[in-house]
Amino acid sequence: MDHQPGADLPPDESNEPGDPGWEAIARDLAGEADPASASTARTWRGEHPDDAAAVDALDRTLDRLAFAAPPDLDVEAALRRVKARRAEEATRTPADVFPLRPRPRAWPVAARAAAALLLVAGGVAGWRALRGRAATEDVAGRTFATAVGVRDSLRLPDGSRVLLGPGSTLDVASDFGAARREVRLRGEAYFTVRHDARAPFVVRTGAASVHDVGTAFVVRDGSDGRVTVAVTDGVVMLRAATADTAGVLVRAHARGVVVPGRSPVVATDVVTEQDLSWTRGQLAFRDTPFPEVAAELRRWYGVELRPADPSLAASLAERHLTAAFHGEPADEVLRVVALALGASIERRGDTAFVRP
Repeated sequence: MDHQPGADLPPDESNEPGDPGWEAIARDLAGEADPASASTARTWRGEHPDDAAAVDALDRTLDRLAFAAPPDLDVEAALRRVKARRAEEATRTPADVFPLRPRPRAWPVAARAAAALLLVAGGVAGWRALRGRAATEDVAGRTFATAVGVRDSLRLPDGSRVLLGPGSTLDVASDFGAARREVRLRGEAYFTVRHDARAPFVVRTGAASVHDVGTAFVVRDGSDGRVTVAVTDGVVMLRAATADTAGVLVRAHARGVVVPGRSPVVATDVVTEQDLSWTRGQLAFRDTPFPEVAAELRRWYGVELRPADPSLAASLAERHLTAAFHGEPADEVLRVVALALGASIERRGDTAFVRP
């Protein structure tokens, strides 16, 4: 028998308002999942790949739509109404629904699949609407910040979009959109910029500035002052904040790095899906040195990873980690990090002490 997309989606009965089932999937698709929601969505995807493919296809369709949320939209109330209607449909008899027409045996499954996918669509659109409200607000002169382990999205007045990584801050210039488009970033963000030669889009960090030439790119302002730019589409101009040089062009699939006090360095054809993994809720390390691992765990989990003895800092700085996490609890992540680094880690509250 052919598999009906949606037939194995999370049960309706477990998805009362506030339950993580459908809401977790909608949050994950909209890029707003916390670690717990991301874990729920990931488990469901692994168990039901066909349904996941159907939901992804629906999400791509929604992404192509120009969705503008009315200012009085109550997303949570709308989701509750959809769930209530589904619960009502489940209690009706065939005569209640089709009193004059026999219903094919496969219809209940198909109806449930369609309703299930519709609920996910409503959830995704709702979360996008909820997060997209800032597009209609005056964002100039405002500061946007994300908490530990949380990503958030922002649509700027010019149509450019920003996905802010965990533990990050974005300052929007007070005159944004008037004669210039400038933001200042601390942390990590993915920018999809609407190009305008008359008003260049500029991202400033402590050690560098990134000037858009029409593109999509990730900017990471590291805790050590190192700034990394990974370009996924188009071109950016990367300049060191203290240099008088004209800067260097970083094209699609290339990565530019600025170390404080030095000129930018560019590596071509090195950007992969892993550079964007954090936008999907995955924390990925690729031969990452210990200090950067510690900074990421602080942003994603609120855990301060430090040497048990300050004299060990130099030796730990030379150790590297390659691993990926998607919603795992902090203690599990720390166990993997300890094994990978060949060390032991003792956690005391929000601080984890490392001993080689």
